Amino acid sequence: MRLPVRCLEIASEKMSRSEMERIGVDPAGVGIMAPKHFHYNLKVEGLTPAQANILKQEMLSIGGEAAVARGAASCSVERTDAIVSGTRKQLFEFFEKLKCQSLGLPGIAASMSEALENSGQRSCILRFRDRSITIGAATLVMGILNVTPDSFSDGGDFLDHGKAVLRGLDLSAEGADWIDVGGESTRPGAQAVDAEEEMRRVLPVVEALSKQGLTVSIDTTKASVAKAAIEAGAAIINDVSAMKMDEDMADVAARAGAPVVLMHMRGTPRTMQSDTVYQDLMGEVFGWLSARIEYAVSKGIDRESIIIDPGLGFGKSYEGNLELLSRLREFKSLGRPILVGASRKSFIGKAMGGAEVSERLIGTVAASSVAIMNGAAILRVHDVKEAREAARVTDAVAGIS
Repeated sequence: MRLPVRCLEIASEKMSRSEMERIGVDPAGVGIMAPKHFHYNLKVEGLTPAQANILKQEMLSIGGEAAVARGAASCSVERTDAIVSGTRKQLFEFFEKLKCQSLGLPGIAASMSEALENSGQRSCILRFRDRSITIGAATLVMGILNVTPDSFSDGGDFLDHGKAVLRGLDLSAEGADWIDVGGESTRPGAQAVDAEEEMRRVLPVVEALSKQGLTVSIDTTKASVAKAAIEAGAAIINDVSAMKMDEDMADVAARAGAPVVLMHMRGTPRTMQSDTVYQDLMGEVFGWLSARIEYAVSKGIDRESIIIDPGLGFGKSYEGNLELLSRLREFKSLGRPILVGASRKSFIGKAMGGAEVSERLIGTVAASSVAIMNGAAILRVHDVKEAREAARVTDAVAGIS
């Protein structure tokens, strides 16, 4: 006898409860079983063999699993990572068991528990000046406004201040939640621009758009430019170096109470594509962003004011960009909203079979939808209208509203 059997794609607790209610499960049973429908794999790095062996023993005792290095049991390795696997119910039972252990395991349990909770986080409030933005309730769209002669996609198109202001207003009308104004190209191989020239390009545009009531972010790695832009009305700092290229940037952001976007990049825009080989791409980018978050907090920046960006196209190979996009959800463990800037980038052109910059709109829309499904809360794009429409449909499918 053959009966219909299907593998359920249960993506949320709401869906889990709905499926159980549909087959008539007792309400009390629904509450008990829903946490068992979700399986997680948590990777913790740098354990001693003693810590790893206890982790494995405790997980096995409750029906879960923990993968560790071959030499952990014999203590023939100094350190090992571990991948702990189990249902949500099992993992929280596991965390409770670790609280009774020594060797720093209670702290490790707390970190793992935090990562698990962060992975399910849906929304937060980004506060600045006299307003706030809800991030995560629906996908936000950041409109790109390059006031530069040499950006890879629209260099020179809006170098004139008047044209730039009109473009910013158009982006807002098309549905941009905020406008990202930049005066220095960060394309691969781009030459640096001095602070005076960068300010000459961006400040009139920032001031004009801010006076129109638009939310503006300043795309810069220079503290002096960020400070002047904030004084001109900018509300957010978008730093592709995550405040590494100018040690004063964190102080500027902290004093202004300005939210910051911290992005991963190897080297500088001029050198970043000279080394795109990683032994562990996800591990390195994740660890780097985690460290930059802690650095920002140590400098007085509110953790709730931090946005992270894995840096697609910034020191990444074609394959690396695709991996970051497909595994984007892992960055949610950091507990901060994820911004993705895939718009018109070369990896999209390559995936499309060699499409030129002007032909990458459909590929960008596809990448944007993938990013949303994999956890992105903010899209940084040139084509706002199309991104907004794609986000509405993807949000509806993903149950984001």
